[in-house]
Amino acid sequence: MNSAHAQLAAIVRSSHDAIISKTLDGVIVTWNRAAEQLYGYRASDAIGRHAELLYPPERRQEESTILGRIGSGERVDQYVTERVHRDGGTMTVTMSASPIVDATGEIIGVATMSRDVGRLRRVEAKWRAMLEAAPDAIVAVDATGRITLVNAQTERLFGYHREELLGQLMEVLVPEHARHVHPGHRRRYLRGPKPRPMGAGLELSALRRDGTQFPAEISLSAIDTDEGELVAAAIRDVSERIRFERQLREKNVELEKASKAKDAFLASMSHELRTPLNAIIGFTGTLLMGMPGPLNEAQTRQLQLVETSGQHLLSLINDLLDLAKIESGKVEITPERIDCRAVVEEVVQSMRPLVEQKSLALSIELPAEEIVAVADRRALGQILINLVHNAVKFTTDGEVRISLTRPRIGSPWTLRVSDTGPGIAPEDQARIFRAFERTSATRQHGDEGTGLGLYISHKLAELMGFQIRVHSEPGTGSVFYLTLAA
Repeated sequence: MNSAHAQLAAIVRSSHDAIISKTLDGVIVTWNRAAEQLYGYRASDAIGRHAELLYPPERRQEESTILGRIGSGERVDQYVTERVHRDGGTMTVTMSASPIVDATGEIIGVATMSRDVGRLRRVEAKWRAMLEAAPDAIVAVDATGRITLVNAQTERLFGYHREELLGQLMEVLVPEHARHVHPGHRRRYLRGPKPRPMGAGLELSALRRDGTQFPAEISLSAIDTDEGELVAAAIRDVSERIRFERQLREKNVELEKASKAKDAFLASMSHELRTPLNAIIGFTGTLLMGMPGPLNEAQTRQLQLVETSGQHLLSLINDLLDLAKIESGKVEITPERIDCRAVVEEVVQSMRPLVEQKSLALSIELPAEEIVAVADRRALGQILINLVHNAVKFTTDGEVRISLTRPRIGSPWTLRVSDTGPGIAPEDQARIFRAFERTSATRQHGDEGTGLGLYISHKLAELMGFQIRVHSEPGTGSVFYLTLAA
């Protein structure tokens, strides 16, 4: 076999079409792999048998007719007929037949090429069903801009029957003000077609049959067909989305105004409430020191109550203002290299009178060397004050311990505050870092706080990139850990 014949044989073997050659009296001579797949017969089962085994009884006269036409030198191109599979089932195929000639030009046989169009039609029907079920209006137009295909959603969206749209220019669906530029856009798209949104950054509109317009989102893609290249447009009515976005923008404006009003109110209240309250606390302290004159026991007790209530109220106001700043994102965190050891010593010094007042032991475990971390000094101090204050508040006897340690060289330093208080129930531990949460322990101790201290500490730690967590068992106390770096 020469190279040309070898190439031809390879083409026949690899073809997706069933290629069969027969003698002029209908006996099968060759049978390729696609013929095996299409008809179910192996080549060894088919070769040497008459081609009528593939014909339904009512079509057998067709074989002699085709052989007669081929014998007279005709070609038979692309006709649709029926054939029989080996399992007895009937299939619809498209056939072409050509004469086979020898070196002298004599016709010695016939070559047929067949394809299962029934399967193609089933595939086409499936894609048609998918097209009809699509939620978007699908419109295909040819190079001249005439509509060649629409789906059911196009009819529903635009109010036309498809027969009214087929053959019409695409501009029938385009508002009047945009019709003069639309053909130019289509031509430019066909010069470099690729899937993309139409009019990116522009507000597009489409026109219904009744003359009403609606905002549209349109995606374009190119389709190669036997009739040439088509442009498929998927069109979606985005009226509801635009209405929702407009409402959302309006709500955002309202929220921004409300936020500004709240900030202004808090700023005002910060001054209007804290200024007189600080004056009350200050004058009460002056009276308790006996500077204006001596006080009797009843007066001293009453003024101490005023001072305690004033301090409590000031603490509540400060917590609420801190909460408002955190929630509005207006807390200013200024990271800097600070000596954590010095911060701990300052907090211990400020909290020692409260510890001594409750007759608790306060133990400190700090490394001898300077411990430097990148943090906001004020925020770190506030977190530590909140943790120590809680430990002292809920501990009636025993000790509060503060330590600054790390498990190994190179690992993050951890501030640890532990107490010998009542501990925290497991079901409460997941809630203690939420705003305004009050656990069973706070209720048992008659705590009148806001429930914001741990929430604010948790948020400040997050803002600095730190982590705060708790380990506690009822009856054995609690340990709070602040890891200074991730």
